Amino acid sequence: MADIEQVVLLHDRRGWSVKVVLSQGSARRYRYRSEAQARYFAAVFALGPRVLPPAARSGARRRKRVEAATLPVEG
Repeated sequence: MADIEQVVLLHDRRGWSVKVVLSQGSARRYRYRSEAQARYFAAVFALGPRVLPPAARSGARRRKRVEAATLPVEG
């Protein structure tokens, strides 16, 4: 179980994020598109999951737009 000391919900001009402060003093920040997503994951982190997902990468990343396509499902 991850030793989470504090969970903070943040809002800035870039959107919503959740900052998770660990008992070792390190912190991880996760960004979300909506307030609802951020609040949901803040509640999940407050419950103390066993493993935390990788932290959000810092700096601006540009993603290429990908057209939606239907893939065949086998099985």
